[in-house]
Amino acid sequence: MNWRFLRKIAPLLALVILPCVKSGYAAVAPVGQLPTVTASATPSLYVLPLLMVSDQNEWKDFGIQVNLKIYPQDEEQAERVVGSEWDVGVMDPYYAIKAGNEGDIAIVGTGGNMAGLFYVLLRKENSIFPHRQDFQALAGKDILCPAPSAEHLLLSLFLGKSMESPPSKIAKPQGDPGEAFLKGKGDFALLRSPRALLAIQQGMTSWPDFRKQEFFFPACLVASASYADTRKTLVIRWLEGYARGIRIIQKDPSRAASRLKTFYEQTLKIEIPQRLLEMEITEGFFNEKKQEEAFRSIGGGPSAMDGFANRMSDYQVRMKILKSKRDPGEYILGKVCDQLAALRGEAEAQFKQTQKSIDQTEKEGTKVENFRRQLGEAREQMEEGRGCLTVIGTLANLMRGAEQARVEAQRFKKFRLLEIGVGGILVAYYAGYVARRRKGRK
Repeated sequence: MNWRFLRKIAPLLALVILPCVKSGYAAVAPVGQLPTVTASATPSLYVLPLLMVSDQNEWKDFGIQVNLKIYPQDEEQAERVVGSEWDVGVMDPYYAIKAGNEGDIAIVGTGGNMAGLFYVLLRKENSIFPHRQDFQALAGKDILCPAPSAEHLLLSLFLGKSMESPPSKIAKPQGDPGEAFLKGKGDFALLRSPRALLAIQQGMTSWPDFRKQEFFFPACLVASASYADTRKTLVIRWLEGYARGIRIIQKDPSRAASRLKTFYEQTLKIEIPQRLLEMEITEGFFNEKKQEEAFRSIGGGPSAMDGFANRMSDYQVRMKILKSKRDPGEYILGKVCDQLAALRGEAEAQFKQTQKSIDQTEKEGTKVENFRRQLGEAREQMEEGRGCLTVIGTLANLMRGAEQARVEAQRFKKFRLLEIGVGGILVAYYAGYVARRRKGRK
């Protein structure tokens, strides 16, 4: 063996081997600009989840930017979808079913039951002031109500359910029924919030028994038909964000009511007491379970959403708004809710896989404190509903990082063995070299 040559190159061996055990993460390509989703709404309780997520700057957690467009009237919002002015939105159920039948939108979710926003109002000086379920008190009375509308359908269902032969007359005044009622016309009025709350502030009284009736009138989460067909992933990200907004509201109803109060002041120029808004907020939204149940078949029959769509479509045909109705399944995309539920399950599965990978990395002797910190942040994000798709991606990257660290730890162990071997060779070399020098001196 050429010991002199080996001695010269030995110091270079470390320079060749050491880079093989260099630890660290692979470079991550810079994230491009997030896609923008234009969301539409009208001034109502159900715009609030969008406002809360925007206020907390959390849309980025769902991998999108949201441009919010507020339309003053439901009819204008429905008309503007034809011109592709917006991609997704929260719609009045009357216009959502109409646009669905006309092929302009797809219904992809529900925000809550709008029936809780409708109030039967009467004047304090009215001699009839029922505080019990004596619906015959309405006999022969004029009830002011906009028609055709969701209110008109709800009132018709209410009277048909409550009275064997409803003798009440549903009056359809010219102009705004609320203003007509305040000017002395009609005996009762059916108004929706926030106009109804303003009327209560001006001296009107709400008939509480009406609000106790169980009717399903969903605030519809929709997407334009073309957008639902070509951008379903972005629709799902927006729906996740809307659900997150509901969680924020339910966590702090007082702060949400304050935000809604400010919104009404800015858009409608009306001031509603915060206590009234808090009352509506606690009753007005569906949790995730109820949102999904609305699209589930009931005992082999139609889902609550399909049943409502059929009633509303029949009503619009009867009122000559529609010439004919379509099957609700053609524009109600219930499978989107299934996909959202599947995403939550996928996030849980990815979390467990990532946790297992980190545990295995720790067994290899690698420090995993940073991995566990990031895992805890991902768990918190999951529990708060801040974007399953984003969490799944974060966890997948985290798992790859843990696996890479484990591989590098194993490689480092092999290098240590090689290092020991090289060290042994060097020791043998120097020992032989010393022995030869001594022998030569003799």
